[in-house]
Amino acid sequence: MLVKVNSQELLEQAASDYGYEDVLEMFEASMFDSTCPAICTECGYTTDYEPDQDRGWCEDCGKNTVVSVLVLGGII
Repeated sequence: MLVKVNSQELLEQAASDYGYEDVLEMFEASMFDSTCPAICTECGYTTDYEPDQDRGWCEDCGKNTVVSVLVLGGII
Protein backbone atom coordinates (compact mmCIF):
# COMPACT_ATOMS: atom_id res chain seq x y z
CA MET A 1 0.00 0.00 0.00
CA LEU A 2 1.39 3.38 -0.99
CA VAL A 3 1.21 5.89 1.83
CA LYS A 4 2.29 9.53 1.69
CA VAL A 5 4.23 9.14 -1.52
CA ASN A 6 4.27 12.02 -3.96
CA SER A 7 3.20 9.95 -6.95
CA GLN A 8 3.49 12.79 -9.45
CA GLU A 9 7.12 13.48 -8.55
CA LEU A 10 7.99 9.78 -8.79
CA LEU A 11 6.24 9.51 -12.17
CA GLU A 12 8.10 12.55 -13.48
CA GLN A 13 11.41 11.13 -12.26
CA ALA A 14 10.72 7.77 -13.97
CA ALA A 15 9.74 9.50 -17.22
CA SER A 16 12.93 11.56 -17.13
CA ASP A 17 15.12 8.55 -16.28
CA TYR A 18 13.69 6.66 -19.26
CA GLY A 19 14.02 9.60 -21.66
CA TYR A 20 10.35 10.39 -22.16
CA GLU A 21 9.19 13.97 -22.74
CA ASP A 22 6.49 13.63 -20.08
CA VAL A 23 4.49 11.15 -18.01
CA LEU A 24 1.76 10.79 -20.64
CA GLU A 25 4.29 9.71 -23.27
CA MET A 26 5.64 7.13 -20.82
CA PHE A 27 2.13 5.81 -20.12
CA GLU A 28 1.38 5.51 -23.85
CA ALA A 29 4.62 3.64 -24.51
CA SER A 30 4.07 1.28 -21.58
CA MET A 31 0.40 0.37 -21.99
CA PHE A 32 0.76 -2.70 -24.20
CA ASP A 33 4.25 -3.96 -23.41
CA SER A 34 5.20 -6.95 -21.25
CA THR A 35 7.41 -4.76 -19.06
CA CYS A 36 7.32 -1.10 -18.19
CA PRO A 37 9.24 1.44 -16.13
CA ALA A 38 8.95 1.02 -12.38
CA ILE A 39 10.31 3.09 -9.51
CA CYS A 40 11.18 2.45 -5.88
CA THR A 41 9.02 4.52 -3.56
CA GLU A 42 11.80 4.54 -0.96
CA CYS A 43 14.97 5.48 -2.85
CA GLY A 44 13.84 6.44 -6.38
CA TYR A 45 15.70 3.62 -8.18
CA THR A 46 14.17 2.92 -11.60
CA THR A 47 14.03 -0.43 -13.37
CA ASP A 48 11.75 -2.52 -15.60
CA TYR A 49 8.98 -4.65 -14.11
CA GLU A 50 5.65 -6.19 -15.05
CA PRO A 51 2.94 -3.57 -15.61
CA ASP A 52 0.91 -4.77 -12.59
CA GLN A 53 3.83 -4.83 -10.12
CA ASP A 54 3.12 -3.14 -6.79
CA ARG A 55 5.75 -4.73 -4.47
CA GLY A 56 8.82 -5.38 -6.58
CA TRP A 57 12.28 -5.93 -5.11
CA CYS A 58 14.56 -2.90 -5.23
CA GLU A 59 18.12 -3.85 -6.14
CA ASP A 60 19.37 -0.56 -4.68
CA CYS A 61 17.83 -0.35 -1.20
CA GLY A 62 16.86 -4.01 -0.76
CA LYS A 63 13.15 -3.54 -0.03
CA ASN A 64 9.94 -4.64 -1.75
CA THR A 65 8.99 -1.08 -2.64
CA VAL A 66 9.18 -0.96 -6.45
CA VAL A 67 5.93 -0.01 -8.19
CA SER A 68 5.24 0.07 -11.92
CA VAL A 69 4.40 3.48 -13.30
CA LEU A 70 1.04 2.17 -14.50
CA VAL A 71 0.08 1.17 -10.96
CA LEU A 72 1.53 4.36 -9.48
CA GLY A 73 -0.41 6.43 -12.01
CA GLY A 74 -3.68 4.63 -11.24
CA ILE A 75 -4.00 3.13 -14.72
CA ILE A 76 -3.94 -0.43 -13.40
